[in-house]
Formats: sequence, structure tokens, C-alpha cells
Amino acid sequence: MSEKDKKKKAASGKKRILQEIKKENFLFALTLIDREISSGNEDPELYYNFAICCARTDNFKKCVSILEDLLEKFPRFGERENSILMIIYSLIQNKDHKKALERCEDRLKLQVDDLRILSMKAFALEKLGKIDEAIETHKRILRLRPEYKNSLNSLGYLLLNHKEPNPEEWKLAADCLKSVLKEEPENPAYLDSFGILLSKAGKKEEAILAFRKALLKAPTHPEILRHIEKVEESS
Repeated sequence: MSEKDKKKKAASGKKRILQEIKKENFLFALTLIDREISSGNEDPELYYNFAICCARTDNFKKCVSILEDLLEKFPRFGERENSILMIIYSLIQNKDHKKALERCEDRLKLQVDDLRILSMKAFALEKLGKIDEAIETHKRILRLRPEYKNSLNSLGYLLLNHKEPNPEEWKLAADCLKSVLKEEPENPAYLDSFGILLSKAGKKEEAILAFRKALLKAPTHPEILRHIEKVEESS
């Protein structure tokens, strides 16, 4: 096979892989990628898509391994920053929260106000039980970008669900959650957080309605299921 034909075949294979990923056929895409790599194709995009498929099939340990090898082998890879974010996210999902936090701190030395890294840092802090630090990190994000939805929702949730808020904190939490729900009234995460607000305010029936609406959008989400069970038990 000529070099031209090899390149044409590789381009065709990559196109099909991307099509399968777009259709969310991640397991089949993994099979196609493995075939390409086994044939000697050293395209860094193949490894990047391999990692994406691993993450989307909950194989986070493999995802981290692939991306770390990718960044070492191809230090100028165009998706380097996204690869680092995926590594941190996968470490958190794999419950390696301490290492995820360390990676966040390393990146923030170079990218002091990177909102995505700061958001991952807050998530890792939350999972480590460092709630006050997580809250302060979300506040920092909102000082940089007041409309940042993830931090608006997370800040409201943490203030209500992980501590006894004072009147000022209660108002801040309520304002944050009302703001994101107004922007995305069907978002299950925002509905869940708003359900907690209603529950804490003593509006049990309204809280249950909010949780049930969230469940329609995310029927197997364990956190939402726990919240609705807790409110129903106390009703």
C-alpha cells in the first residue's frame, strides 16, 4: 500500500471513529480505535478519543493512564489543556481526590484564574470534605465571573446542604439557586439544589415536586434519589 493510500485509510478510520463517538457508541468506537492503534497508527488524536471513550464508559483509571502517556509522548498536542482537565475530572470520579487537588494546584500556578481548573479544585475540595475551602473557591470564581452557573449552583448547594447558613448565607444561597434555575428551569442539578432550598425553608411538598421533576430528567441519579427519600421520610 502506498503512503498516500495509508493516509487515506487512516483519515477514513478516524472519520468513522468520530461518527461513532458523536452517536455515543463509545464501546464500538473503542473497538475501532484499538484496531487503528494495533495497526501502528500513532496519531495523538486516536489516543485522545480513546481516553474520551474510556471516560464515557466509566473506565476513569484507564482514561488517566492513556492521557498521561499521550502528554508525555506528544508534549505539543493541541488538546493539551483539555487533556489535563480530563485527567483531573477522571481522578475525581475515581475517588482519587487528593491527587486531583494536587494537579489543580499545579495548574493554577501557571493559570492563576482559570475558571475550569478552579471549578475542578472546588469539586475536589468538596469531595475531600473541605467544605469551607470549596465555598471560598466558588466565591472566587464568581468574583471573576458572576454568571458562572456551575459555581452559582454549587455555592448555593454547599451553603444549604453542608452547613447551617446564617441569614446572609441563606440569602446568598437562595439568590444563586434562583438565578441558575431561571436560566435553565429544566436542569436536574439545579432543580435538585432548589429542592433542598425549599426543604430547608419548610416547604416539603414543593421540595418533593422539585425533586420529582429533577428525577424525570435524571431518573437514576443517586444524589437526587437520596434527597427525595430524606424529605419524604420527614414529611
